[in-house]
Amino acid sequence: MATIMECIERIPSVMEGILERQGESFGGLAEYMGDAVERLDEVVFIGSGTSNTAAMTSQAFVEKVSGLRTKVVLPNDYIREGRVYNPHALHVFTSQTGTSTVVCRLMERMLGEGLSCVALTEGADTPLARLSPCHVCLNCGKEEFLMRTIGYAASVLNHMLLGLELGLARNSLSPEGYEGYRRQAMAVPDSHRAIAAQAREWFERNKRQIMRSGSVIFTGAGALYGVALEAAVKFWEMPQVTSVGYELEEGMHGPNYGYDGSHCLVILNDGGSESAKALSLGRYVKEVLHNGFVVGAEALDGSDLVLDLKGGEFACLELSAVPQVMAYCLAVDMSRDISRPIDHSDMYRYFNTHG
Repeated sequence: MATIMECIERIPSVMEGILERQGESFGGLAEYMGDAVERLDEVVFIGSGTSNTAAMTSQAFVEKVSGLRTKVVLPNDYIREGRVYNPHALHVFTSQTGTSTVVCRLMERMLGEGLSCVALTEGADTPLARLSPCHVCLNCGKEEFLMRTIGYAASVLNHMLLGLELGLARNSLSPEGYEGYRRQAMAVPDSHRAIAAQAREWFERNKRQIMRSGSVIFTGAGALYGVALEAAVKFWEMPQVTSVGYELEEGMHGPNYGYDGSHCLVILNDGGSESAKALSLGRYVKEVLHNGFVVGAEALDGSDLVLDLKGGEFACLELSAVPQVMAYCLAVDMSRDISRPIDHSDMYRYFNTHG
């Protein structure tokens, strides 16, 4: 049986497949929107769990390249009574299996109100895909584990490609700009392969410090906020370690007063405009709290993980490999067998979020 590490190692080939099939995958969206694409004024991403953190990761890029205001909402909040929906928005529903109950109910409601909706799922035969007037295949294949790693990367990449398609269709992005971003994305798979291997070696050197910590806190700016949120989910799911994700600036406005030496801070840094701030936080947690690491394009000392990022705006996908590998390796070292089927029947007697 496959392991989650083998799923992580499949991510680069999945991304290559997504990029190869981009034209085919998004052809239906162009047909569905037609001239109405010019009247759009907003993109709304709707999804739960990893679909939500994927949207948080891709949001800023989609807004940048599409020229459209872009927001991320939770379906259970968006379905509540009194919500006002934008009739000029494209509502993007993401659910890997397409079985999320609230997501399906919300799409039914929105279609009933005549709103534009598109579904992103693993296949055209999923319940959400069958509901939707427009389906974009995630091209992620069937993932063996509920702890989604392939699904996260596939959702982020497809969201970002959706932004490119909208930007090109609306003339917010030139053909040259579109191809430039495509080239950045095409550099990611090979880089992801190298980073996953590098992360595994780095974790082995530093795992004792991480394992001695009471909790692991991830933080990052921009797209890396989404990566931090997903990292926290994976640490809950795999090694079952208390974890939280913060936006870099927000994590320095209150949570910083609660940090102590029992908290291991992992600071994600893509080397962009927030790098100096990330390194300042890194110095604090290293020199005062003595428990933290900087991971990314720029770092502070030999205990950090320095990465040669190749993907430009798509660097979030490269960096996302690190917490995924950390979560898997930590679970293995803590003797949690996450490769065996897990019986959730007791939980399902109380609630089940997927139909």
